[in-house]
Amino acid sequence: MAGAPPIPPAIPPSTSVQGGHEGHSASSGGANNGGFSEALNQAIVQQANNPVVSHGNHGGQGAGVVGHTGHSSGMASSTASAHPNHFTVGQGGHAGHNFQQKMLGVRVYRQQLLASNIANADTPGYKAVDIDIEEAAKIVQGASSSLPLTSTVTGHLSGTGQTSPFPLKYHVPYQAATDGNTVEMDVERQKMAENSLMHQFSLDRVSGHFKHFMELLQNLK
Repeated sequence: MAGAPPIPPAIPPSTSVQGGHEGHSASSGGANNGGFSEALNQAIVQQANNPVVSHGNHGGQGAGVVGHTGHSSGMASSTASAHPNHFTVGQGGHAGHNFQQKMLGVRVYRQQLLASNIANADTPGYKAVDIDIEEAAKIVQGASSSLPLTSTVTGHLSGTGQTSPFPLKYHVPYQAATDGNTVEMDVERQKMAENSLMHQFSLDRVSGHFKHFMELLQNLK
């Protein structure tokens, strides 16, 4: 309109964020920028007065040391000292497990003797042999280390273990044969069945021990 004074431009109101971080208000004025700079300077001064504990303090090298040197030394010292609840792998085996493990070899050796008796049932003059399993168990319990191995053919095995640690005993038949053979098939089959059953029992005990040990290792992971 003619003669009317011009309308001054409207100034947009300053917007501020309520409930935000301290010093983070959005404004176009210089006063707000100055408040943010002041808050930032205060934070820097507070950080300088209270240094954050670094890995050096964790490793025992002192506070405020930047780097992983102290952290690595702390790890080395922690691994050097054993925890009282930790156990050592591969030392101090169970007595029952060691006995069953050695009895496996005894059962295998006796099985070979019984199989040889059955194979020579028709051989004139052949004498059936066996071992006293109770006496062999006593020898196994008193053995501090592995029992020596036996060999049937020269050159198969080398070493000093060429003889059996268990004394052989000859079987006395109920009825002597005319050709001097002392093998009785019924007795030998019965012995072999009993020996096979006890061999499987010892094998289950040993394999069960290792299975339990492997499950324990899996649970520790």
